[in-house]
Amino acid sequence: MAKNFRFVFLGIQALITFLFTGFFVHSLLLAQAQGEMAIALHHMVPSLIHLWITLVAALLLCVFYRANIGAEAHFLPLLFLMICLGNVKILPLYYHLSHIMILSPYWIGILYHFAFLFSSFLFLATGLFQQTLNPLRLGQYAFIGGTFSFLLALLVPMSTNTSSFLKEASITNNLFLGVSIMISALAFLTFIIAIFEERGGRQIIGRYISFMLMIAGNAMVTISQDILYNSIGLVLYIAGTTLLILVTRTYHIWA
Repeated sequence: MAKNFRFVFLGIQALITFLFTGFFVHSLLLAQAQGEMAIALHHMVPSLIHLWITLVAALLLCVFYRANIGAEAHFLPLLFLMICLGNVKILPLYYHLSHIMILSPYWIGILYHFAFLFSSFLFLATGLFQQTLNPLRLGQYAFIGGTFSFLLALLVPMSTNTSSFLKEASITNNLFLGVSIMISALAFLTFIIAIFEERGGRQIIGRYISFMLMIAGNAMVTISQDILYNSIGLVLYIAGTTLLILVTRTYHIWA
């Protein structure tokens, strides 16, 4: 991935993070006035933390990485952008509290489904292409995965009138949910296999473990509306991003 594209993705991610943060803060103020603070905190806070942890991780990696190697050098900027975009799921609650429709529920659902499925593909790609540095193959995979994810997001049936969807967009189609979880599980398994096959040092194995934590944490935060699963997911996701930064300081993804 060209250097300019990586900075473009980082800039878009920062813009989305600031916009969503503004919506979230406005929602909390409205919720306090309307007596719905508990609901707002339940749904807004996990996404807000998820957003900012992702942006901080992207910025730190941008500053401290010192070489441009590995599949993650090509996929992480786009991956972080997709993880960030997945928090579009909170906009229905913002509309409920403010009566300001930023996007229709239909398009919120499409973007939410697309972001999660594509991020799962990118996690899988990061594991599959650890030993492959051919930019052409990496770019082709990203394009095909993105196209497939968007088309499937357009075609998947969605129930946007349910009470749960009106508070937070969710995956209501069991087949789509199964496919998304299967891809995330394959990505997780790929890193497990890489750990057993890897004959390098603890730094490389630590990087693989960091991706495994991020995969599990991101899935739990993105899919579930349960506060317990969100909390566990955030802990795993924060641990994964922190470990990734600590064990790969000799690389520079955005260079």
